[in-house]
Amino acid sequence: MLESGQILQGRYQLQEKLGQNAGRQTWLATDIQTSPAQSAIVKLLAFSPQMQWEELKLFEREAEVLKNLNHPRIPRYRDSFSIDKQAGAGLYWFGLVQDYIPGSSLRQMLDRGRCFSEAQVRSFATGILEILIYLHELSPALLHRDIKPSNLILGEDEQIYLVDFGAVQNRAVVEGATFTVVGTTGYTPLEQFWGRAVPASDLYALGATIIHLLTGTAPADLPQRNLRIQFNDRVSISPSFGRWIDAIAHPDIDQRFSTAREALAALSTGRSLTASIPIISQPHDSRVEITKSPSQLKIKIPGSRKSFINNIALAIAFIKKLKNVKSNFNLPILDPFGDYCIYLDKDKFAIERQLVGWSYLRYVGITSNIKDVKQIPFKAVTLNTGMVEYTFGQALSESEREWLAQELRGWLY
Repeated sequence: MLESGQILQGRYQLQEKLGQNAGRQTWLATDIQTSPAQSAIVKLLAFSPQMQWEELKLFEREAEVLKNLNHPRIPRYRDSFSIDKQAGAGLYWFGLVQDYIPGSSLRQMLDRGRCFSEAQVRSFATGILEILIYLHELSPALLHRDIKPSNLILGEDEQIYLVDFGAVQNRAVVEGATFTVVGTTGYTPLEQFWGRAVPASDLYALGATIIHLLTGTAPADLPQRNLRIQFNDRVSISPSFGRWIDAIAHPDIDQRFSTAREALAALSTGRSLTASIPIISQPHDSRVEITKSPSQLKIKIPGSRKSFINNIALAIAFIKKLKNVKSNFNLPILDPFGDYCIYLDKDKFAIERQLVGWSYLRYVGITSNIKDVKQIPFKAVTLNTGMVEYTFGQALSESEREWLAQELRGWLY
């Protein structure tokens, strides 16, 4: 049995066992041949009759892969070796030595009750995507295949590190070869379970990890609908970030970001996959007025063209109507007359109905609560906050509604 204080290869003095399962051990050790002595991680695999040959193959693959990696946020390969039965207390052991990254895994932090803000999670996502760009753009590309909170270390330097390359796959394998199915339930997309991992598979795992960090709940324990992880009602994040997570963690690989570089660009610009949809221009006969800037969006949808006298009559009739109903409206009233005026900024939004410049109905909300913008074919455009669905644009043409929904999504996301 390996013990604390034992020296392996005359060099690595075991200090503390960090993990153990199924014939594997991970130790914090000291490299006593360096000056000054440096900490290192020693991963050990026991060779026993119960061991599957596939385990040894994966262990050796990890060592070979790490030898050729050179990224500041991937632990550096140091050494690999084997230990005979005498030194290994009756078992042969295979060892792999890597740099030690001082810090805590994100899983350890979650287990301690740590909560993460949107800004922190965005920073983690950016760092992980930068690592994935490096791995995926190697020739041949390398797929990590096991991204999850326990394999992400937040270093003392506040940088995020990707560790544990035991499941790594080289995409240069010949077509038709069999793959070892690896991954962790909740973080692994369907195509990976089918042995068809691609770069977008690592992106799904990243998306599931982000959901875990934001909700504090493992993705396997969250409800699903049509295989999609349901998390929006448990978090308070910006609509653009929510849609970005929906895109990166989409179960359908064709609806997911295809590359880490594409995902990082979308995260940086605040645009999701909708950015790739062809731009729809405002129909030439449209009377809708839009004024927008990075901080504000104003939309005016003119009502039906009534004479001034008719509009005054409508206003008087509506005032009389108000006297006979309760003043507390829970849902938007859809009146066919007057203008719709929609105002949005980064903090709040307002939707008004106006007659001859007089606002007779107004609804306000928090912009970050807007979960979705939909164009209901042949009916209307809606803003959905999860609690209330605001409907407008019924009198517009189908092409106007498509264009208007695009403008709203483009500004929000």
